[in-house]
Amino acid sequence: MSPITPILALSGVAYVNNWYNTGNPKDVKPLLFGGIAGLILELIAAIPGLGPAATALGWTAFVGMLISPVQNPNPVQNLLKISGSKLWWKR
Repeated sequence: MSPITPILALSGVAYVNNWYNTGNPKDVKPLLFGGIAGLILELIAAIPGLGPAATALGWTAFVGMLISPVQNPNPVQNLLKISGSKLWWKR
């Protein structure tokens, strides 16, 4: 698997979450930063033997972005709000 895959997912989710939070679809900073991160991961993956490490780093960044409060509220909190669910510890 290419390290671009998790970064594309990260960029897409971050862009849509930012759009949902701000209501501004013209704010493309998450896509720009995702492109830069993808280039960096591809450069790391080009080093012999570091392809799997670059992919793992990309998936770690994706999961971390989902659950950490980099954007407030984060994507998981927005999905819970949209679906009407509550966090298991706040029931």
